[in-house]
Amino acid sequence: MVHSSLLHRLAMADNRVSAVMQTASHVLVVGAGVVYVCGFVIVSIYDASYGIVDFALLRTEVVAAGTLFVFLLAFPMLLVFRMFSFFGLSVEDMPETKMQLPSKNRTVWLMRSISYLPMGALGLSYLFGFLFKTFPEWNGYGLLVFFVVVALITLLQVIARKWFASHLFVSTIVDVLSTVVLFGILFRYADRSLFWFVTWFTAVSASTLFVSSKIVEPDSIRKTEWERLEVIVLPAVIFMYSTKVYPTIRHEFGGGAPVSVTLHLSKKLPPFGSQDVTAALVDETERGFYLVGSSDKAVFVARGLVDAVEFLHSKRP
Repeated sequence: MVHSSLLHRLAMADNRVSAVMQTASHVLVVGAGVVYVCGFVIVSIYDASYGIVDFALLRTEVVAAGTLFVFLLAFPMLLVFRMFSFFGLSVEDMPETKMQLPSKNRTVWLMRSISYLPMGALGLSYLFGFLFKTFPEWNGYGLLVFFVVVALITLLQVIARKWFASHLFVSTIVDVLSTVVLFGILFRYADRSLFWFVTWFTAVSASTLFVSSKIVEPDSIRKTEWERLEVIVLPAVIFMYSTKVYPTIRHEFGGGAPVSVTLHLSKKLPPFGSQDVTAALVDETERGFYLVGSSDKAVFVARGLVDAVEFLHSKRP
């Protein structure tokens, strides 16, 4: 009797282990597929910006680009879930207000919540500063202007906190205008890589916040037109990343920043003045190399015409 009971328990344990292993294998397969598809789309859009049409499937940069994209995509989602959980923000009861926001009308709550996101995105952009080809910088007194404006906005919120608490919609308008001003300062004074990274990060965070607000109630899940997110939001996020963020990230981390190289050719080619060509390498395939010089379009050099490739060391500013 004891022996049969022990065998039954062992059989149940084996079934649970096999079920877990099967689920884990399915998750890994789906995850690998998502990473590869995202990377393929990103690299294809990036190449198309230089006039490159190459849809080769077996490319290592596709996996690297997809892995980095999924990795960076997870941080805005984490920022939304953890930041709003930390500050206790909820739909029904906004902090430091005397008004209850109806659960059916989340527009005001979403607008106020989204206005908090750029600051978190800006902070994380410096955390990921090592990814960029050039470290994000500010022009002139831009950083000072940014902190002065943030200080003034914060001071206004503290001084008029009670008044804003009883005038929720006015407070929301002030939050939205403050966000617009901060983005304007970023666009005017900050490096473009920093501006677009913060913009992309905020867009992903806002989309995550919108989705999370819709899945709270079963009725919202049924009434929401999720196909619009799939057709509009997701392609927009990938396109912005492919054209604005990916080109500024260093190649060794899965980005598309051009690499400075010198190609030693077996013979002189018409687009170049000598057999030793120094240019920016934007892509490399089994067939050859895509180079960018003074033009915005890439020039293809067949691998058979290249005797050697010299990768030039470039120090980060």
